[in-house]
Amino acid sequence: MENVYILVIITLNRSDSKAQKNGAHRSVYWVKKKQRQEDGSIKGEKWQQASRYIGDWKNNCKDGFGIQFYQNGDKYEGMWGEDYRHGQGTYWRNEAGKLRREYTGDWFKDKKHGRGTFFYKNGDRYDGYWVNGQPQGEGRMIYANENIYEGQWHEGKRNGYGVLTKRNGDHFEGHWVNDMREGQGSYYYHDKNKLFVGEWVQDQPKTGVYTEVEDDEAEKINKKPYFTDPYILPPIYELKLVNPTKILERAMERTKRERSKFRAQYIPIEEMFSPHELMDLKQAFEAAAQGESYVNVLSLKTLFSGMGIYPSDDMLNELLIACGKTGNEDAISFDLFARSVALLLEENAERGSTSSHNGEEQDGQQYEDGGEEDQEDVGDDPYYNEYDVADGSYQ
Repeated sequence: MENVYILVIITLNRSDSKAQKNGAHRSVYWVKKKQRQEDGSIKGEKWQQASRYIGDWKNNCKDGFGIQFYQNGDKYEGMWGEDYRHGQGTYWRNEAGKLRREYTGDWFKDKKHGRGTFFYKNGDRYDGYWVNGQPQGEGRMIYANENIYEGQWHEGKRNGYGVLTKRNGDHFEGHWVNDMREGQGSYYYHDKNKLFVGEWVQDQPKTGVYTEVEDDEAEKINKKPYFTDPYILPPIYELKLVNPTKILERAMERTKRERSKFRAQYIPIEEMFSPHELMDLKQAFEAAAQGESYVNVLSLKTLFSGMGIYPSDDMLNELLIACGKTGNEDAISFDLFARSVALLLEENAERGSTSSHNGEEQDGQQYEDGGEEDQEDVGDDPYYNEYDVADGSYQ
């Protein structure tokens, strides 16, 4: 009997070794049971092909170069590692029986990661860097309408500095947040030959300077005035703002303050802090979390106190909501903690900036310390008057 058992064991071991997949193989099929019909019967063969793979194996895993045919008709051709799409490869999408190339580039454990090109169904094309299956870092999007965006991306959205060139010749260059123009930026209107430079809010120009672009090559024509007789044309007083530069600066500062909460919620935290600052924040957060991935509100207040910041409960709750907290859960992630720190620091900096202007009046009024340096030299022009927007009177 012992000899019989030994013979059976040897036979099983030989079968297992033959079943091991290593190196190049011909097609390997995966099958599954067909669904039963309404009467409970199965039409035709009991099993149907689910997918098919041709290529290299290592320890029973797809590893090396291979081609995978999926049940839905999609196809992947490229490198594999431990049963994952891993390395350089191309994915083809089945659309009505025809294969359309969807992505060519780097993969990491079944996700687009690295440098690659994605061809969207609507005709858009993205060429750039990917992280965890989404465009992130530097990249270029060529839209189906022939607009082109080149710049920074974060989690699949335009975020950071970028340039948008439109088909009609318009040109925007500046900052983006959450797929919208937000912050400092300049827009050139091609048809009007105008340029706007200033602050943008939710994709719209908010505060800035709108001027006409001078063309050095264009012929300059000196037009004669329609009226030359001083007895017919009464004197026209020139209206001017007092300190227009400072008025514009204060308006832009106000816009930045109003948008600080929105920007703190959507700007990547890597852009808010230096690598050294971010590492310090992570170390402090991990010490308070004690092995968890979050801290509670009480621990958060302790973290803030260690930084010399002592917000009240109401202020802290308002701060967290502004940074993206939803619901009443008492779990603060590192991302939410870092954004709240950035917003607090920015608000403290704004308070310091405001207090430094205590000797000045706000929004277009005459500055007390302006003196003669802030006034424009108008010479002996008898028709010149300054208009003070503070009280609506001529000076």
